[in-house]
Amino acid sequence: MTYQTLPLSPALGAEVRGVDLTHIDEAHAQELNELWLKHHVLVIRDNSVTEDELVEFAQSFGSIEKARKMSPLATRPEIMVISNIREGDAALGALPDGELFWHFDRIHQKVPNKAGVLHSIELPSKGGETRFSSMCQAYEALPEETKRKLEGLTALNTYQYGQTNAANKQLTKDSPSAVHPVVRTIPETGKKALYVCRLMTDRILELPEAESDALLAELFDHCERPEFIYEHSWRVGDTLIWDNRCVLHARNDFNENERRLLKRVTVGDTVAPIA
Repeated sequence: MTYQTLPLSPALGAEVRGVDLTHIDEAHAQELNELWLKHHVLVIRDNSVTEDELVEFAQSFGSIEKARKMSPLATRPEIMVISNIREGDAALGALPDGELFWHFDRIHQKVPNKAGVLHSIELPSKGGETRFSSMCQAYEALPEETKRKLEGLTALNTYQYGQTNAANKQLTKDSPSAVHPVVRTIPETGKKALYVCRLMTDRILELPEAESDALLAELFDHCERPEFIYEHSWRVGDTLIWDNRCVLHARNDFNENERRLLKRVTVGDTVAPIA
């Protein structure tokens, strides 16, 4: 192995040392992929990278999607800007302020994305941590009776862009939605992972409404248990990639009067989730 790894929590995550983000050849990309499949979240510290280099690094994990909305703070169409920086009253980035509830990115799409890459540039003095929760660990910890109950179940997932709080969720008739298995299988490893989230999963289709609501509430609470979670305290120059297929993520609140700027690249997937 070329790289050294330092576990970040008992559940998931590893800091990878010795990575030169300006030069990722095929052998390095393969090694990083193996580490990513094992740890689900990789953190590389103390790098200053250009947008070109960030996109090239992300390409080590798959094909890159264009950002849904371009920002004047980015020069490449693949770069999504996560920031509260404003020009007058206009936010120059996406998801600018506040807490962000637990979710999988684009679970409301037929083919959600495979991974997300984030690079930190400006940070508030405190707050704004990103939390990650292992849905492989969460599935494994379920009672066998619950695992049997979940077999064959599917859930409807919907989302209105820009909303961050499940309690205040408001949808329109045009809100994107998709149906996915409640438990999905990661193709490279065969591991099973819970695939529901508090922000976007609305109901289990095979169950009566009351039974669906009760089971989802139980699963949401289970998914967010501390023993499955790694909380990342950002430092300027951090680059982080997570497996969006089996890792929930959320964001802590922070002072809206302090600047926060991260740049993100989205790694697309080629297949819809399968049970």
